[in-house]
Amino acid sequence: MKLSMTNRYYVFILLMIAFVHYAYPQSDSLKLNRENIILYPASDSIPVFNLDSIVILPKMHFNNYRELKHYWWIRRRVYKVYPFAKLSGDNVQKLDERLAKMTRRQRKRYMRIVKRWIQKEFEPKLKNLTQSEGRILSKLFHRQTGQTVYDFLKKYKSGWTAFWYQNMAKLYHIDLKVKFDPVHNKEDYWIEYMLQKAFLNEILEPQPNKLGYKFIDLQNKWAKNPLSEFLKNKLQKIKTK
Repeated sequence: MKLSMTNRYYVFILLMIAFVHYAYPQSDSLKLNRENIILYPASDSIPVFNLDSIVILPKMHFNNYRELKHYWWIRRRVYKVYPFAKLSGDNVQKLDERLAKMTRRQRKRYMRIVKRWIQKEFEPKLKNLTQSEGRILSKLFHRQTGQTVYDFLKKYKSGWTAFWYQNMAKLYHIDLKVKFDPVHNKEDYWIEYMLQKAFLNEILEPQPNKLGYKFIDLQNKWAKNPLSEFLKNKLQKIKTK
């Protein structure tokens, strides 16, 4: 089912964040300077590099074919809406900094310019979002910005606007207060796993989450080790005898 009305609040979100000029600074992690060189008495110079962390993804295990099918169903939607969520993460902080320097009148004028630009560039794409893609986008917005869509609307517009959009979204089974919680929600862990894998394979452009969790901790909780599961079940059977 295509979104005919709910895409409006996505347009509203992006119209306040996407106009900020965004660039992805390329940092050379292997750049040498005097602090990266260790000099030994023998006059040998050894470069010391700070390498990026390496993420090793465990093989995903599913209980049945239906679960596997659901995983791939989510994956297609995550890949589609992640670029919009990343755009949010890139620009929310810049938006805060820019608006803080403006008067109330300047802010209103700035938002009108943003709205026209968004309607031209993004609205046609957002209109094609389905309800399920809208729900995932709301979760990823929270991951990338550290705030829910509802909180964002309340902060930048008004409590009444946030309340109105929330009630409208509920008609399409979308909750603007939804949070991304891979620590306690298995489906959200799947989404994080999909993102990490896409980052490693350079399918999606990486962006750290703003929620403070570490993927390695999620792995320790959710990733299943067949051998450890087998031993755990055996131990449980021995205890019950």
